[in-house]
Amino acid sequence: MRRCLTNIDTISIVDYPYLISAWQSLSPINKTFFLLFCGVSIYTISLSVHVLLVLRSFKMQRVSKNANPSRPPLAILGKRLWNLRQLHLFALYLFGFCIVVQIPNVFRVGGDSKGYPFHAITSELAFFFYCDAIIFLVFTLLHTVQWFVSARVDSFASMQND
Repeated sequence: MRRCLTNIDTISIVDYPYLISAWQSLSPINKTFFLLFCGVSIYTISLSVHVLLVLRSFKMQRVSKNANPSRPPLAILGKRLWNLRQLHLFALYLFGFCIVVQIPNVFRVGGDSKGYPFHAITSELAFFFYCDAIIFLVFTLLHTVQWFVSARVDSFASMQND
């Protein structure tokens, strides 16, 4: 039998103290990358929606007036998508740089422990790999969106050539 929760306060979708502590544990270069990555994500989504809306308006224009849309807007859209690919590549290289910079910091373990710091090192590595896996997943999703929109522009351009 399923329980139905009626109180919104009992549902915790995001654990805010965990996010705050995760943000505070990041280095300044990782915080900068994260902010840049958020900007790239927002730009990717907004550009993709814009391109799809322009293609839809071209399609509606072609159906209603039976006129060919001008070629320069398609060329401009193609160039903007090419620049978006370059921006994704730059962000990916910057992400790799951040990974390389943060790995040596994992092995800096403080304290007066006489035992081996294996647990501290593995927990730090697990945290970085967990965060990096999420970023790679979002990179994959952004690239998929960009690839889909680019394929739509190419198919529209090939229909115009026929």
